Amino acid sequence: MKMILKLTVFGVLLLSLVSCDDDGENTSITKEGNILVSTSIANSDGHSGTAYLQLIDDLEPKSLTNSNAFPAPYHKVACLSGDDVFVLPGYSGETQLVKYTRMDGELIKSGEYTLVEQSGATGAVTKGEYLYVSCEYIAKILVLKHADMTLVKEIDISSYGVGDQNPDPAGMILRDNLLYIALNQIVGSHFPDENRPYADVLIINTDNNEVVKMITENTFGISQPTRALDPSSIFLDEKNDIYIVCLGGFGYVPGHKIGILRIKAGETEFDNSYGFDISSASIEGESNNPGYIQFVKYHKDGKLYATITIPALYGNPPDYLADRAIAPVVIDIYAKTIKTLGLPYSNSVSRGVTVYNDIVAFGLSTNSANGIYTYNTLTKEASNSTIITTEGYVPTLDTFE
Repeated sequence: MKMILKLTVFGVLLLSLVSCDDDGENTSITKEGNILVSTSIANSDGHSGTAYLQLIDDLEPKSLTNSNAFPAPYHKVACLSGDDVFVLPGYSGETQLVKYTRMDGELIKSGEYTLVEQSGATGAVTKGEYLYVSCEYIAKILVLKHADMTLVKEIDISSYGVGDQNPDPAGMILRDNLLYIALNQIVGSHFPDENRPYADVLIINTDNNEVVKMITENTFGISQPTRALDPSSIFLDEKNDIYIVCLGGFGYVPGHKIGILRIKAGETEFDNSYGFDISSASIEGESNNPGYIQFVKYHKDGKLYATITIPALYGNPPDYLADRAIAPVVIDIYAKTIKTLGLPYSNSVSRGVTVYNDIVAFGLSTNSANGIYTYNTLTKEASNSTIITTEGYVPTLDTFE
């Protein structure tokens, strides 16, 4: 079955493992909780374990343990909206969608909804009192009232699947009362159809929760829009243009390109004048070519901060824990350039990135330590050691607006 294969084929793409040497306690008292930190600890199989969420105020030096953190699904997705955090089970197979609310610097559990088993819920977007949830394994978009986490409607989108009855809804974004839903169109395994190097997006009118249309980009060969585990892989810039990071079959599908696509402000079709082919791009500061983009966070002025795979840096066979093949970079989506930032490279399971007060925070597992490294966008200074040490890898980071 497709859902089972997604958990097994190239399972390392989903791992969040740990190397834990720090027995210290949290040295900060959280008062505001501006940054959401995810950490994880693996079982011996490497494909399962425990994961945690906690808040920190800032990026001042400190040491974090998981002693006061909330447990969470191992392959979770955390989606922020205002002061609310919706923790989705993602690929974990669990059924609980949990809502937390940030109050006085703490996360307070404020709601819960039980999903059907193996829903693959990976995306959440709010509009007023409503929460939209994309369920990748069951071809549905759920509409909930998030005040009490009750179901309002299920939108069946199975008819938009190409090659099967599931278009694999992933990342979503709301613009002008229209919900744009990226469709991964996975067929039979973890990858899209080799003969269809396209990107599909479904548009739903949130005024009546009806499908408007599906749009397709077939000009550039860029496919598989958004990384389902990264809500920031579909985002708006200051011009209100939508940009979509595309995985291209993680580089494993011939003819499919990794890249970035655009839907301009006021438009409901792909912009066929814009396509950034990451697959053939060079990286300033790195002699090897890039692979797929791991996690991203848009800042401003066209600057997209990211962790990106460098395939040539893997061993033969690859050791996804020992090989430091993940580069922290800045991608200029306007100039179509990529540049390293002078930060150490990470292994494949610690790859979080967010921006706080013009400081970019990267969750990295380097040759020297696990934790959060920083890059100052104003001074262009990069930390050469951890600013914040963590108990475990840091698969994701996010910031409250």
